Amino acid sequence: MSDRFLLAQISDTHVRADDAGAAAQQLRRALDGARAYRADAIILTGDLVNDEGADEYAALAEALIDPPAPLFLLPGNHDERARLRAAFPAHAYLPRSGNLSFTVEDFPVRIVALDQIAPGETFGDFTPELAAWLDATLAATPDKPTIVALHHPPFPTHDLLFDTIGLKGAAEFADVIARHGQVVRIVCGHHHRVSVGQVAHAPVVIAPSTSWVYGLAVHEGQQIAPKTTEQPGWMLHAWTEAGGFASHFMGL
Repeated sequence: MSDRFLLAQISDTHVRADDAGAAAQQLRRALDGARAYRADAIILTGDLVNDEGADEYAALAEALIDPPAPLFLLPGNHDERARLRAAFPAHAYLPRSGNLSFTVEDFPVRIVALDQIAPGETFGDFTPELAAWLDATLAATPDKPTIVALHHPPFPTHDLLFDTIGLKGAAEFADVIARHGQVVRIVCGHHHRVSVGQVAHAPVVIAPSTSWVYGLAVHEGQQIAPKTTEQPGWMLHAWTEAGGFASHFMGL
């Protein structure tokens, strides 16, 4: 690896067992892109499957055979923890029980992945227990540049739907981030469209979906979450010690 670190972020793949493999094919196209750009690591930030089904996780596992770089999986509100664990037994970074938050220490940038799903709910929940875990995890390595990954956006997007099904406890999340200046980027998904925000000192990037893009409703009377003809895609985050992060939308 050079002094540049390339992280491919793929999100909201929504792999299904009843779509003739369409979502899985889009995921494979994103992986091909990560291969072409020689990504050093790949993270999938939730909504890996569409309906939590075991058959969907089997299709996801098949689509992820032989990835072009070390690959890490984070659940979203369409995922089920036990089935995700069962489908990927070789992914040793995933805790064997309970919450699926984890850290990756193998790269110039530390990856801290936060599982904040609330089973049975569409919103995410940054609980006091998660706050304590994140605070302690970040405090353990204060001098290494860190990217925090989660599924739900931790800032207001001004969308009439997605701000009602976003991250509960976002203010508490911001309080934790503010205490840790080494957090240089936060990445998430859920919204199915690219958006950029800020939490404390850290820029936040929402990745698009590889499957479809949602439109934006900011005024009463506008259609809520219409599927648009905008291009789905993934994100490539490039980091250097001198320049920090640059984040690029990569269309499919």
